Amino acid sequence: MHRCIIAITALCILTLALPALAATATPKDMLLGPPASMKASKDLVRFSHERHEAAKVECVTCHHTWDGTGSIQSCAVSGCHDQPGKKDATAFYSAFHAKSATNSCLGCHKAEAKNGRPAPVSCKDCHAK
Repeated sequence: MHRCIIAITALCILTLALPALAATATPKDMLLGPPASMKASKDLVRFSHERHEAAKVECVTCHHTWDGTGSIQSCAVSGCHDQPGKKDATAFYSAFHAKSATNSCLGCHKAEAKNGRPAPVSCKDCHAK
């Protein structure tokens, strides 16, 4: 009986701990910039995962190809948003600036501002010198 209680307790603890162990570690703050093959036309953007987590932004909102397992890749990796230009959905610029896309920075920030929540929406708000 005593072993059964210990086994059940251990199973409960393990079940509760697994999601935390499997969670993807995210960097707190980082600089966002284009792929190495492109030249930045503005200053790089300081980005805070911590602030976005506090705002309850899910990882898959921005990392829309992530399946919830394994490591999350940068938008600038080959095959994601690694193309130059501004109109194509695979363009690096579009990943951050598409005004009508809810998973682009600018699209999300404009929606947040429209709903009365503070969010940077001008170029200088993100590309500060």
